[in-house]
Amino acid sequence: MPKEIRFCTPIGEYWFLSPLSKFPIKMVVDGQEYIFPTVEHYYQAMKFYASDERFGIIIGLKNPDDARLLTKTPEYKINRRKDFDKNKFDIMERALRAKFKQNTDAAELLKSTGDAMLVKSCPVCYECGFGEGSGMNRIGKVLMQIRAEIQK
Repeated sequence: MPKEIRFCTPIGEYWFLSPLSKFPIKMVVDGQEYIFPTVEHYYQAMKFYASDERFGIIIGLKNPDDARLLTKTPEYKINRRKDFDKNKFDIMERALRAKFKQNTDAAELLKSTGDAMLVKSCPVCYECGFGEGSGMNRIGKVLMQIRAEIQK
């Protein structure tokens, strides 16, 4: 078992760790249950209220990276949930927890990483990932916490 596992690109045996990997999650948003194709779909959709048509468009996208890129366009940068930025890390953690609770195969894969350091090694993601040698690696830390909880 490696001492450190880096993940980001959609290839390799550890791709399942990424928020973009295809493990659907059921989440309640604004009082209604929805199924999101990936954690990334949920995270990006949460920038909007469920009543906003952009919310449904994001859920319907096949590629989770398309959801991320869409929310960077000018028409998707306006009229977002006012509290999203304040709560974005909680939103991501809630979705990651749902992924491994609702998808037993994903949970088994996470357990199989043993005690390796998990690092989201994405060159443009400094808060959630490790960037290019620096960053907070929030996603990696949350995954290690979830792993410890499910290994008990």
